[in-house]
Amino acid sequence: MPDINPNTIELVKSTAPLLKKHGKQITTRMYEIMFHNHPEVKQQFDLSSQANGSQPAKLATALFSYATHIDDLESLSSMVETIAHRHVNTHVQPEQYPIVGESLLQAIKEILGEAATEEVIAAWTQAYQALAEVFINREGQIYQEQSG
Repeated sequence: MPDINPNTIELVKSTAPLLKKHGKQITTRMYEIMFHNHPEVKQQFDLSSQANGSQPAKLATALFSYATHIDDLESLSSMVETIAHRHVNTHVQPEQYPIVGESLLQAIKEILGEAATEEVIAAWTQAYQALAEVFINREGQIYQEQSG
């Protein structure tokens, strides 16, 4: 598990109520930003899940869970495992994580407005990078297991 600064943990946890309230709005906007700026990743997504809102809703739930349990990542292991396997099945690559992170942070800024202070965005930047590292490592293991 990555080492996350205690101040980052505190700031991210403080945003959990905002994510609970605005999470789907943030993730819906994140996908809009990502597909506009990086149309090449669109093919890896189930666009019907985008259209009916189930994918943004799932991601919003995952972000809220992460914000709530950032100081206890072990409690998120089954969620990480499920998502990592889905990522491998859709051929997500490590170099795609910065695209998602950039889109997510822009969406957080847009939707949360003044609540997305520089400190909050810096904390979420570190938190996202830590979580991306968890996924990249686990997905690397799964890819290796599959290739024998």
